[in-house]
Amino acid sequence: MDLVIRAVILGVIGAVLSLVIKKNAPEIGLVLALAVALLVVSLGIELIAAILDFTETLQAAASLSPALIAPVLKTVGIGILTRLASDICKDAGQSAIASTVELAGTVAALYIALPLMQTVFQMIGGLL
Repeated sequence: MDLVIRAVILGVIGAVLSLVIKKNAPEIGLVLALAVALLVVSLGIELIAAILDFTETLQAAASLSPALIAPVLKTVGIGILTRLASDICKDAGQSAIASTVELAGTVAALYIALPLMQTVFQMIGGLL
């Protein structure tokens, strides 16, 4: 909860400062917004270890192969990074680039999920 409060405060202060600076120097406002976004993301990095520990516990308890869990985690990471990059491009006024980043993220997520989908289809084929 403390992390969320810090992220919200940092985000709101950064957004207000960015708006004020954008009036006189739009490029500096964008750099400030990018810096604040990176700081907020860095706050969440400390939680990654806890998430990875949980997934290892889940794998051991359910006797799941890491090949089943890894694509899910990678896809979530791709989604988060794609959203962040797309929003930054939109803030810079580059909506076409933002759409392209989203498309690339979608294709990358599907590519990462292919082994998982193949495993599911093999399991279904084995049941039939």
